[in-house]
Amino acid sequence: MEQSNIQSSLQSHGIIVALMLLSTVATQIFYIAVVSGAENADTLRMIVWTWEAIAFSLAAVGGLVLAGRSPVAAAAFAAIAIGSITNVIQVGMGLAEFGPARGSEDSAVFGTVIAGAFFLYFHGKALFGLAAIILGLAAFAKQGGLAKGLGAIAVLTGAASVLMNVYAMATGMGAENANVQPAGAAGTAATLFLGLLLLVPAKSES
Repeated sequence: MEQSNIQSSLQSHGIIVALMLLSTVATQIFYIAVVSGAENADTLRMIVWTWEAIAFSLAAVGGLVLAGRSPVAAAAFAAIAIGSITNVIQVGMGLAEFGPARGSEDSAVFGTVIAGAFFLYFHGKALFGLAAIILGLAAFAKQGGLAKGLGAIAVLTGAASVLMNVYAMATGMGAENANVQPAGAAGTAATLFLGLLLLVPAKSES
């Protein structure tokens, strides 16, 4: 009975982590499609980034719990936890530092702050890619077409995310933000399939 309760609790944590990660995928798509060109962009940006700070905080807590309870996938959940914490910091920089830095008389101040925030952004995406690879390989080894299919796609998108975001970390945002969109897109895709993978075992084991 106690073991059953523990397993149920772990599944609940996995679902929470999955939903939080998937919600950040939705907010990033919403940000690109709506917020960036909206008349009330500042207000919408504050709402989106505040929610992302909450979502990543919850994902970090859940990832830490699961890392300590899941020996097979401990590295994946540790990567999720650290990547989520990194994202909380970079979102916090956006909320608390972008405004004052933009108002500085020295334009280099804002450039430095935003470059630092994007380094953390790339770092978080690389870690989510790593988690997608680990869980994707584990899912691909299981029986079942859905798990295998999601696992294969997670490994591919995860590898792309790791490679592109590590490159972006090393080279910076690049000329005219050349690294931001491809690295961000790869990381978002990896996060999407990572979140879906976390939901599959929770449903299949219920």
